[in-house]
Amino acid sequence: MKILTVGEFFPWPTTGGGLIRLANSVEALCALGETDLFALSPRDRKLPCVLPADLKVERLKVVPYPKFPSRLQWQAAWLSRRGIPREVVKRNIDLTARLEFESWVADHYDLVWFSTAALFAWMGRPHLGPTVVDFVDLEDEKARRRTRIMAPSRSSNVPARIRQAVGAAQERMNVQDWRQFQRSVAGEVDRVTLCSDQDVRSSGLPNAVVVPNTYARPARAVGRDKIGDPPTLLLQGTLAYKPNTDAANWLVGEIAPRIWSRIPSTEVRLVGTPIPEVKLLHRPPAVTVVGQVPTMEPELARADIATVPIRFGSGTRVKILESFAHRVPVVSTTIGAEGFDVVDGVHLLLADDPEAFASACERLLTDTGLRERMVDAAEQWYLERHQESVGRDRLQALAREVAGSSTR
Repeated sequence: MKILTVGEFFPWPTTGGGLIRLANSVEALCALGETDLFALSPRDRKLPCVLPADLKVERLKVVPYPKFPSRLQWQAAWLSRRGIPREVVKRNIDLTARLEFESWVADHYDLVWFSTAALFAWMGRPHLGPTVVDFVDLEDEKARRRTRIMAPSRSSNVPARIRQAVGAAQERMNVQDWRQFQRSVAGEVDRVTLCSDQDVRSSGLPNAVVVPNTYARPARAVGRDKIGDPPTLLLQGTLAYKPNTDAANWLVGEIAPRIWSRIPSTEVRLVGTPIPEVKLLHRPPAVTVVGQVPTMEPELARADIATVPIRFGSGTRVKILESFAHRVPVVSTTIGAEGFDVVDGVHLLLADDPEAFASACERLLTDTGLRERMVDAAEQWYLERHQESVGRDRLQALAREVAGSSTR
């Protein structure tokens, strides 16, 4: 089988949930036959793009990520092209990566796999063979939920209130654009993949199928049995990603003060590549913005609770699977844990407002019996449903089906 895999990022090292899903997918497809890999790389990336030693790739091409145009330029382009989300328009203006792609790829493949719907559009919506696009999340649902937490401005500054109102209106427009765009992409390819049955149902797309997020079983779980001194809360993820940026601000601004009033020595660690807004939260020792780390195991080893205070998003979170695999107790919002058939109070604690979230953290910092029962149940749930082999087998079966009997 001749396969083309196209990644929005070069996934190694796998320093986040999205990169773990991407790497797992590329590795599963490479095992099926002769594989070409085309990937984008952030322009500020300092690490060399090196493949894992045991991964066999026929041809590799890595090109810089598209440049962002000025805000005025991309907004004008977006407002003139309804039905295409602004995040897609921003990158479509720079055609350098697409031209590199078109000059590099072969004329035809038995299977073509794109890691995101936006990437499929950036590369010109090519038809090079039976095609699968990994939607990962439902971006329209993510944008819709974000509009629900955008509180109306109470500022007496009229220009600020106008900017806020315009921003909220544009966000609602973008919801509709994502919905239309997702339908359009799905209509041009053989299959689209999502993380959960819930997302497949919500999508309404007839060719959507589930490829679940998974996590490789660690050689040793690093979660500790006793509460640390001081107690430590962990929030991990790409802190330039809007749902994670909002989660970090909500955790530090509204949840942590309630925890500090009860357990003053508690420390918060924010791990992942931050934007300047998140860097401003750095107030050690109470709050430490750690930044990107080469591996999460040392941070998981010092964490007493893995927090997932996500207030908008879609898909499923690999960070929960990683914490379960390492026996670190989890407190999450309902949205943060959606897509997983986990039970509140058995596998993790769920809380959707600052007071309830702080109380859940306090319980796990003071009730050792609850901690032990919970990490036992969470680890067993993960081992039964979300080990790496589950997603690999599902994706490989889908690849064989699409390559063997294209609907186009």
